[in-house]
Amino acid sequence: MTPPRTRKTTTADIEETTPQPAETTEPTEAPENKTAATETETKTPEPPESKTPDVAPLEPPSEPEPAPEPDPLTTAQQLLPAQITGLIVDAATGQAPPDPDTVFVQVQPPHGNTFRCTARLIEHFGMGTYNTPATRLLVPVGADLKRGQMERVVVRLRSQLAPTAK
Repeated sequence: MTPPRTRKTTTADIEETTPQPAETTEPTEAPENKTAATETETKTPEPPESKTPDVAPLEPPSEPEPAPEPDPLTTAQQLLPAQITGLIVDAATGQAPPDPDTVFVQVQPPHGNTFRCTARLIEHFGMGTYNTPATRLLVPVGADLKRGQMERVVVRLRSQLAPTAK
């Protein structure tokens, strides 16, 4: 096989294809004016910044944390009503505790002001105009009560156990 033919390049062809720098006729100015001119030339407007990044981030964007939910009513201070009017019973037995003094134990003997409940106490009471029977949690097991709150519950338990005089 014979190689394909190529055209010979001459110097005239090279001169025609190479671009010649354009001749500029600039008036010569003083050195002070040249620095001012170069400063204005270098301050070209920057391209507007795009909002999309050039590369993807390594980690996905973090999601905002949800607002914390309020704590449910679990402590005796939150559950204990202002007036205890109904029948207080132990939730496990359905009966009033036989000894009200053993329902609460002192947390920091001998001078502590906090008492811990050893039984789950609920209250049966009438609600509304027609005294519709309802039950509510009075003191959960392990709830810490202050001395005044504990005494209110114990006084009500003792009044339930006392024989009614007619």
